[in-house]
Amino acid sequence: MPSLPLRVKEIFRGVDLILHAGDICNIATLEELEEIAITIAVSGNRDDAMVHQYVEPKRVVEFANRRIGMIHGHRGGMSELLDALRAIFLRRPRYGQLYDYLQVQFSDVHCIIFGHTHQPYSGMHNGVLLFNPGAVAAGYGAKPSVGILSISHRSISGRILYL
Repeated sequence: MPSLPLRVKEIFRGVDLILHAGDICNIATLEELEEIAITIAVSGNRDDAMVHQYVEPKRVVEFANRRIGMIHGHRGGMSELLDALRAIFLRRPRYGQLYDYLQVQFSDVHCIIFGHTHQPYSGMHNGVLLFNPGAVAAGYGAKPSVGILSISHRSISGRILYL
């Protein structure tokens, strides 16, 4: 039974590569994405054992002379709880510590794709594009979305597309 919404298949038709930031949930989803384009993924904290067996938790992909770090971004409950408390009581950015964590995970990359929060995000941090395409499934506090990266030999930019 197909799990991808038809809109996702329409948006991804013709792309060179699909990069999945984890929470794939099962291998069938990757197989569906592979029917559209070559798919590279990292595992997430909601993925089943089969996904974890075949998919790395972190990787770097090179495309058009650009290096793209991929990681789901799950750091464990205590780190995420502290982020939430900092945001509430210290009025700090909700995901500021996450963004710092992501950048420490990679050196010499132009972009870091991450997931976990399921909140769409595209922003430059210390010269690196941090990009979260959001989530195809509803229920994470944001409208369902996917992301598209535009990559050339000189630049990389991201767009969020709501389903």
